[in-house]
Amino acid sequence: MTSTDTARTGGRPHLPGGARPAVVVSDLDGTLLDADRKVGERTRRALTAAVADGVHLVLATARPAWSARKVLGPLRGLGASLVSSNGAVTGGLDDPRPRRVRAMDPARVREALALLGPAPWAVDRLSGRLLGPDWPDILSSGGAEAPRVAEVPDGEEVLCLMARRACPPSPDFLAPAGLTWTSSDAGLVEVSAPGADKRSAVSWLLAGRGLDWSTVVAFGDAPNDMALLSAAATGVAMANASSDVRSSTTELTDNHDEDGVAKWLERNLL
Repeated sequence: MTSTDTARTGGRPHLPGGARPAVVVSDLDGTLLDADRKVGERTRRALTAAVADGVHLVLATARPAWSARKVLGPLRGLGASLVSSNGAVTGGLDDPRPRRVRAMDPARVREALALLGPAPWAVDRLSGRLLGPDWPDILSSGGAEAPRVAEVPDGEEVLCLMARRACPPSPDFLAPAGLTWTSSDAGLVEVSAPGADKRSAVSWLLAGRGLDWSTVVAFGDAPNDMALLSAAATGVAMANASSDVRSSTTELTDNHDEDGVAKWLERNLL
């Protein structure tokens, strides 16, 4: 693995076999956003130039769609796709209507909570976030606006269940509930329906455009990005990525707070 910000990798185009990238996929927190959780000006310029050159931009995040749109204002108007809630919802950044949804029945979510054991939890639904009794306000993404509930109510499917645990569970601990889990941050377990993952959501977008993974450059930093990065023709880890993410990708770029995505694009695509 080489750093594309310390040595050029041989000119454009930059995909195996000499193909030109048709799609750029990027995670948000810890990847595209800086330390203030904003889209930096250099990043905005690089992505705007890539789109003007015919590249389709996909923004893939664990954030729910409403939260992602709050921080992605500088990228509106680029025709970007938005994969939110770890792949549970897929649509467009400029269009709030979801095009693909993979959600969980509330009874399944309550079963998952029983398997998890006592832990602070919250859930995201299309209508918004609900906070469990012990979920910290600092993690509520607008805590005063999100109601607290004693248990997950019936009536609306759940996009993502989040729980705080000191130790991660086993990979298959949710098999009895027919659900899966991943993590975008240490100590956070994010539970989803089958097919509600970034790789599956991007595969759906690619199929709709008549493309495949051989046309994709992807950027990420956390375990919930690993399948996405492995599927892409070129997977690029941020310097601040977890060690397992760095070891699983083909390339490394600078820290998210040092315009790492923009620097890679400038060197290899623009």
